[in-house]
Amino acid sequence: MSDFVSKVREEKFPITFEVASPRGGNVEEYIEKIKNYEFLEDVVGLNVCNNPVGIVRIDPAPYAGRLLEEVDVEPIAHLTCRDSTLSGLQRWLLGAQSLGVSTILAMTGDYGVGDYPAEEKVDHINSLELITGIKQYLNEGELMPELSAAPYRQRNRYLKEIEEIEEKTDFQVGGVAISHRSGEAKYAAQKIEAGSDFFQTQICYKAKEMLNFIEEFEKRSERNVPILVGTTPFSSKEQIRNLLDAVPQVTVPRSVRKRLSTAEDTAEESVEFTVEFYQKIIDGIKDRGLRTKVGAHVIPIKHDGISRKVIRRLRGI
Repeated sequence: MSDFVSKVREEKFPITFEVASPRGGNVEEYIEKIKNYEFLEDVVGLNVCNNPVGIVRIDPAPYAGRLLEEVDVEPIAHLTCRDSTLSGLQRWLLGAQSLGVSTILAMTGDYGVGDYPAEEKVDHINSLELITGIKQYLNEGELMPELSAAPYRQRNRYLKEIEEIEEKTDFQVGGVAISHRSGEAKYAAQKIEAGSDFFQTQICYKAKEMLNFIEEFEKRSERNVPILVGTTPFSSKEQIRNLLDAVPQVTVPRSVRKRLSTAEDTAEESVEFTVEFYQKIIDGIKDRGLRTKVGAHVIPIKHDGISRKVIRRLRGI
């Protein structure tokens, strides 16, 4: 099994970074650029997205497989339920396993307009059920059984008709957390119960909100898993507007927008704000006596931009 979670736990402040995915099959230029990232030795994982907001890009399984071959950092392949049936998800997972990809981030999938706004979404299962299926079935050498038809959208609604597969998978699986979403602490606790090994959060700019979320889900779960808090550093005022337009579940507080938009240098101010944000998370964990291991998930806009500066600074906190 991948040692990703062990690496996260061992690092003083673990950091993951989301790499750009090509809109074509040629990954050579992308991989060469990733190889030259000066911060590669400072991150424990590289995230590979799965058609974010419905925009078509290369499948994350073969791309992550190439990264595994050529870059000495664990790839985290995203898998969304939005576009696949139960059989399709398992086909993808077995293919990823054959390429040596063993760290997955399970998500239901967002609903941006994307390239095909009229396309019907599949949504055969949700992310909680996907985590359950991987950890409690595929990793035990069994196909995910069919789901009960009713009640619709009931959580963990698997039946018990089992078909064995030739060999157990050995995936570590992460769940997504959106700290401001209603009922998220309860949902996160259900994901932990289902077998989630770690969390990565949606982009967040409110340290208190994130700390409240962590405190609440700790009350609901005795099992402790690491949480990598997501944020995006901005190189310009235009990037703030672009992010808000492109990702419907992300909000940037008015105070943050004002601070960055009135700064003499938006990029440098964003670096300072991001480092301060994570320091508040670290201090808050200590002050509140929380037990969760926290780190950073840095999500750049288009390219690495100023992320290298943020990562370099975060290594020192």
